[in-house]
Amino acid sequence: MKKFIYLLILIPIIFSCNNAENNTVDMSQAKDEVAAFIDTQFDFFSSGSLDKAKETFAMDAVLIGTDEDEYLSGWSEIEPSLIGQIAVIKDPVFQTRNLNIVMGDDGKMASYTQVVDFTFDSGGQAVEITNVRSSGVVKKNGGKWKIAQIHWSVGVQGQVIEY
Repeated sequence: MKKFIYLLILIPIIFSCNNAENNTVDMSQAKDEVAAFIDTQFDFFSSGSLDKAKETFAMDAVLIGTDEDEYLSGWSEIEPSLIGQIAVIKDPVFQTRNLNIVMGDDGKMASYTQVVDFTFDSGGQAVEITNVRSSGVVKKNGGKWKIAQIHWSVGVQGQVIEY
């Protein structure tokens, strides 16, 4: 009976040690993956593909845009907004700078900030939007990075609240 009890105690310890070794993440590689994902996260605009957008966002993602009504939670709220945007944004070119990535301890989640400038055609008019502050959270889900939360804002001239 003692051997059986020792065996019951020993088996979980052995498996937890093996599992810990298998979960080791190369943080440098994970950060490189995140940077590559962030660099291509808006490719669905260029391709005009809603399917690619759906692959880019987690189903429970939150999108906070520059419009006061753009606080969208979950794919069912995000999808109609992206359908509208894809319909009017043609030939987009995104240029980013000041990318800062902070990795989560497990290497499966990261937050980031960057500044985005982009140009596109809309209704035959060339449009340029510069100095958009972009931040977000991405998470690795099923071996693929996905947007969990994204926020774009355009700064106002001067302080909103004086201090």
